[in-house]
Amino acid sequence: MLRKDIFSVYAVTFYLFVYSILLQFATTVGYGIIMLSFSPLLVCWMVYSVLKHGKYNGKELGDDEFGYQDKTKADLGVF
Repeated sequence: MLRKDIFSVYAVTFYLFVYSILLQFATTVGYGIIMLSFSPLLVCWMVYSVLKHGKYNGKELGDDEFGYQDKTKADLGVF
C-alpha cells in the first residue's frame, strides 16, 4: 500500500479530475456541485496527512531564516 501522504495526494488529485470531467457535461453538473461541497474537506485531509506523514529530505536551514535548495546565499546577492 502507498504511504498515507502519497495516497491522499493521489486520491484528491483523482477527485479533482473526476470533478472537472463532470462539469463538462450538462447532465452531471448537479454531481459536480455536490462534489464541490466536499472538496474543502478533502483538501484539509490532504494537507493534514502530508504535514503529519510527509518526510522532508532537503538540507536543514540551520540559523538561516529561509533558504533555497537550488541557490546559495552568495548567488542571490540580496544579503
